[in-house]
Amino acid sequence: MPLSEVRHQGAALRRIQQALSRDRVPHAYLFHGPDGVGKETLARGLAQLLLCGRPDEVELAAKQAAAVGLPRLRQGCGRCDNCRLVAAETHPDFHLVYRQLHRDHPDPDVRKRKGLDLGVDVLRHFVIDKVGLTPLRGRAKVFVLRNADEMTVQAQNALLKTLEEPPGATFIVLLVSAVDRLLPTTLSRCQLVRFDGLPQSFIRKKLGEFRGGLSADRVEWCARCGEGSLGRALEYADDELFELYQRLAAGLTRLGDQSDAVSAKAWTDEASALGERYRKRDPDITDAEATRRGLTTVFHLAAAWYVDLLRASANAAKPIDAESAAVAINRLAEAERQLDLNANTQLIVETLLAARCLK
Repeated sequence: MPLSEVRHQGAALRRIQQALSRDRVPHAYLFHGPDGVGKETLARGLAQLLLCGRPDEVELAAKQAAAVGLPRLRQGCGRCDNCRLVAAETHPDFHLVYRQLHRDHPDPDVRKRKGLDLGVDVLRHFVIDKVGLTPLRGRAKVFVLRNADEMTVQAQNALLKTLEEPPGATFIVLLVSAVDRLLPTTLSRCQLVRFDGLPQSFIRKKLGEFRGGLSADRVEWCARCGEGSLGRALEYADDELFELYQRLAAGLTRLGDQSDAVSAKAWTDEASALGERYRKRDPDITDAEATRRGLTTVFHLAAAWYVDLLRASANAAKPIDAESAAVAINRLAEAERQLDLNANTQLIVETLLAARCLK
């Protein structure tokens, strides 16, 4: 994808273009910000440009030029063999690296492991051992590390020398959503570029383009709950979370009319169903982790219902008790923290409902 297709990331585009104009592109970038806001899109566009045989300079429309702060962008031509190979992910000098590559590792012992993080074996084989090689098509080598905040400490330490002293024709881009998971030594060797959340209007438009069968209510809800992330909004649509939200809302309104055990089972059943979806999407996670992620989503949606109640209540003739809603949201957040400590999921749900704070 050409750089001109990146939207609502004017500051990030400007940083890249300024480096290009000075012919001083850093050898290690760290793109950080929420998932699903264009970090990988910009990284692919940069790779296309760095590997392109005849880059273009395109004039920007007035609105985009104002957002970026530049009248034109330098980008890959999109027509040459190099650009087409990058777009097809078959360019020999473009390397997209992610934790699931352990399945393609030459060591059978590595292939047998679960790819729960971006480990040192993957980094050594797919990055460190390749940076010193001559580019096969003669221009440069570009490595894009997806979800680089999933690197283990050992992997980060192994990568430090490569980040600090890569060969002249090597460029590395780390894509990160949680900067605090990285070592200070890793951060200090990269040029940090921040990415912001996307406008809801843009997310609504893209949901309509990518998921044309969605109702207006689902589009509006997914765009709002995506919190600036198009990727998250698309996942919410694909996982039918609007429908789950409605079921949870109906259950929350009748909590006092049914036993805590019945309510707890309904929540854990929903979490298990979501966990099955997550397992299909990411086979490396365990059943327990899939259920934990599913229950985390259930807690988020329940908290979102209370937030929506408060929002609607602001203009209502008879507002709800804001303090009670705040207590419920805080208890849901505490339950999520317990999940992160690997506590028993069924017990967490039963304790949460038995406390009567959600009634």
